[in-house]
Amino acid sequence: MHGILDYFNLFPKLTKEQYNAYILMLISNDYLKEVEDKFVILTAKGKEKITTLEFSKLTLQSFDYDKMDDAFWLRLLFVSQVISYKSHRNSDYIPIDNNPVHQLQLKQWLVQVDGPHLVHNFFNEWQTVLSYLPIEEQEILVAQLVGDGVIGYTFSQLSQQSDKGLLYYYLHHKSAIHLFLELVYKEPEQYPLFLSIIEDIKKQEEQDTVDLTRRLLEKGHSIEEVAHMRRLKPSTITDHFIEIHMKQPSSQLMTYLTPSLKEKLNNYSLKYPEYKMWKYSVVVRDIPELTFYEFKFYQFYLRDNMR
Repeated sequence: MHGILDYFNLFPKLTKEQYNAYILMLISNDYLKEVEDKFVILTAKGKEKITTLEFSKLTLQSFDYDKMDDAFWLRLLFVSQVISYKSHRNSDYIPIDNNPVHQLQLKQWLVQVDGPHLVHNFFNEWQTVLSYLPIEEQEILVAQLVGDGVIGYTFSQLSQQSDKGLLYYYLHHKSAIHLFLELVYKEPEQYPLFLSIIEDIKKQEEQDTVDLTRRLLEKGHSIEEVAHMRRLKPSTITDHFIEIHMKQPSSQLMTYLTPSLKEKLNNYSLKYPEYKMWKYSVVVRDIPELTFYEFKFYQFYLRDNMR
């Protein structure tokens, strides 16, 4: 599981049909092998191919930053434009974001951080973070910036000016933003302005669906209660619950299972050791009281302890 979390929700607009079509194409080219209905594994050819692909060299951390990367970058572009014009004492420009709510949010942020050294400190943070990025990713981020006398480019425009496709620019952009965020989180004292942008976004996105589920569960409400309160299906809240806990150590996940349930699952795994092939609909016939999240947590536990 951890091998694919870095690519979590990387292509949110792809449909199930498109995914299935790509999987069939990979099977036909001998990169994937179907070992069971709807279950595939990498072939030797597929494993070799991965080492040569562009994305294998990137710093993608989509599971960690999926909910922040786009929002942070769009806000940073807008802030960079405003501060660029501010540094030239020029107020005659068209904002790149004409959403009145976003404009108000930016004005409120500026009031909080404004001071005689704002322009210098902001661009100093930019220079510092860029120095840690690979040159290709520096160029892709800088090329998108808009400011006084500076016109930013879209991925489409950048790809037309080179022999690189849209996917190249998209993946390198994502990689750059993920490394950018990682740097800010690791050394917040070096990037107080960037960190304040992140914190401001987090405050404004407190109603994000998974985060709201998290807060309600932390208050002690059950999955069924949260589903009722949010008018969502219990299965949706269960998915949120699993996503919230996916990066916890598997030993900690096991605390959600009763000793009796763990014993039954241990016995089941002795009979059917190929846990990756398990299907909840099948296992629950032997263990009727098993919930879906308990099933997934036990699989995570086996994964970590059978390596």
